[in-house]
Amino acid sequence: MTLRFVSYAVFVGLLTGLGLFFHAGVRDAASWSWFVLGGLAAAAGMAWLARSAIDRSFETGAAKDALEPDEAAMAPSVDVVDGDEEVAEDEEVDYLTALRHEFRTPLNAVLGFSDVLLSGIDGEVNESQREDLEIIRASGIRLKLLLDSALDLSHLAYDDLRLNEDRIDVRELVSRVAAEAGQLWSNKRSATCVLPEQPCITEADESRLRRSMLVLTDFLATDHRDAEIELSLVPTGSHLAIEITAGASDRLSFDALPTTAEVLASEEAGEIRRWPVAVTAEVISRHRGSLYHGNSPSRFLIRLPQLGGR
Repeated sequence: MTLRFVSYAVFVGLLTGLGLFFHAGVRDAASWSWFVLGGLAAAAGMAWLARSAIDRSFETGAAKDALEPDEAAMAPSVDVVDGDEEVAEDEEVDYLTALRHEFRTPLNAVLGFSDVLLSGIDGEVNESQREDLEIIRASGIRLKLLLDSALDLSHLAYDDLRLNEDRIDVRELVSRVAAEAGQLWSNKRSATCVLPEQPCITEADESRLRRSMLVLTDFLATDHRDAEIELSLVPTGSHLAIEITAGASDRLSFDALPTTAEVLASEEAGEIRRWPVAVTAEVISRHRGSLYHGNSPSRFLIRLPQLGGR
């Protein structure tokens, strides 16, 4: 209370002195000198009171700690139970979320500045430099896909995957995936796109659905390096059919779609390479959709519910 009173007194005194100096005509050197000295003395007194108050608070806290028992020492020891394990799992998921954020920040910088250099804003680049930059950008996109899929796999392992669903036109999404697939392959290949004229509306997590289509497109392109990749969208009654096809190829990618449980339990390199596809299958299932695959030619088929479809 004393400290607050002194601070108010100093503040009012300074305002009064400034008012007298500028408006009341009190401008002689002696009066102004006494005003300044008085203000400094009051400030010094306030500082001394503040120091005293802080010292008293520390002494009071130390005395209180000395009188109170150590709660940690008196607490009974308990064994680890299932609830504690669940807390540890939640902390691990939070750690993975923070880790993704730390990775995505430099990744976004790599992708962003690659696009800046490729656009020619900082000067023209020759063909050799452009090829190198496209490889850098493609590697960054692929690493981002793997990172996001790994985080979703960890959420699926704990049954904690949450979708941010919104109404989207799937035509725009399929067209965007076809364009980004070319960047993913360093513009050495391209994916064609066949779209209907009418809107194809569904409710989905746009970023996850886009990533799912990119993963499947890249999987087919990797297994069929000489095949033409085509994405098509067809409304079929109450559903939307998104087909990703590796044309002019009869090679079968795999006999059955892997599940997340199989991927997590597998120690074979071939199975582990398929884990992004397993995550994609589960993500599409969470969208109330389904994923199929076939051969002659090799293809993936995604079926999603269409809003307003009949």
